[in-house]
Amino acid sequence: MSTSSPGGPVTVIVHRRVKPGTEVRFEAWLHGVTAEAMRFPGNLGVNVLRPPSAATGDYVLIFRFDSYPHLQAWEESPVRAEWLARALEFTVGEVRIRKETGLEYWFDAPGQSRPPPRHKMVLVTVLGIYPLLILVMPLLRSVFRGLPELLAALMSAVVLVSLMTYAMMPLLTRLLAPWLFPSAPKAAPEPRP
Repeated sequence: MSTSSPGGPVTVIVHRRVKPGTEVRFEAWLHGVTAEAMRFPGNLGVNVLRPPSAATGDYVLIFRFDSYPHLQAWEESPVRAEWLARALEFTVGEVRIRKETGLEYWFDAPGQSRPPPRHKMVLVTVLGIYPLLILVMPLLRSVFRGLPELLAALMSAVVLVSLMTYAMMPLLTRLLAPWLFPSAPKAAPEPRP
């Protein structure tokens, strides 16, 4: 788990395996716990990545808070403890939790315990932002023409960050996974007697 600093936004990534046959009840639980988290001060949103099937992967819950103290208030709350206790009947295995304070959450891939090296994250982020700047920015300038400059810049930032988070980075992370997350070298086979 990454160390969280007290300043700046923090992202918590939670992996949960759901018991087969309890998916509908888990989805209801998921709706309830995310709604509760969204009520807490500093919550910046909750995203859910669903596996192709409950038998083949984990649900990934991504909680974002504007600061570590706000996250801590959620994590130490009786409300969260109550929701976690309810989840025990729907989940199996160990819950994996990781906290990130940078853009590492863009590079969260199933089965990976650590983000890729920073230089790879920088290169892939540039690869994602560059086409958006070339293709989307001219369109945004025409759409937001006439708005005050600061408001147009804010609206453009919202669009670009949303496209990066929900479109470009999931696509690039999937396409470049072999380079971002190279598998560990395999041991040489033992010689036969």
